[in-house]
Amino acid sequence: MKAFLINPNKLNPIEDFIPERLDWLIKKIIDDKEWSTPIAIAKEHNLVMDGHHRLQASIRLGLKKVPCFVFSYKDIVPYSLREDIEVNSDKIIENFLLSKIYPNKTAKHDLSFPKFKPISLDELK
Repeated sequence: MKAFLINPNKLNPIEDFIPERLDWLIKKIIDDKEWSTPIAIAKEHNLVMDGHHRLQASIRLGLKKVPCFVFSYKDIVPYSLREDIEVNSDKIIENFLLSKIYPNKTAKHDLSFPKFKPISLDELK
């Protein structure tokens, strides 16, 4: 599986993020001077499956591109980490089309990532 470099402004979140976690991640990325984990997206509408904090970090850091692994909801079955909230592929896409997002840490996807060689932040600016 190849990581594609995609403009983070073209990616669409399906759930919210935790501000304190985002602050920590931005500091880590700046200190490391590299991007170590791609964002997982669904080819359907460029929906973020895994990496909502990384997405927000890339936007706040003003990156022009970010590494992404591309999956499809035809192959991945999402589920909810919250018993009171329904999560499935159709509901995720429906929510996106209605401009609704889930609370943070709601939707889960079992994804397998290949090894990834970190990319210098300078290459992503």
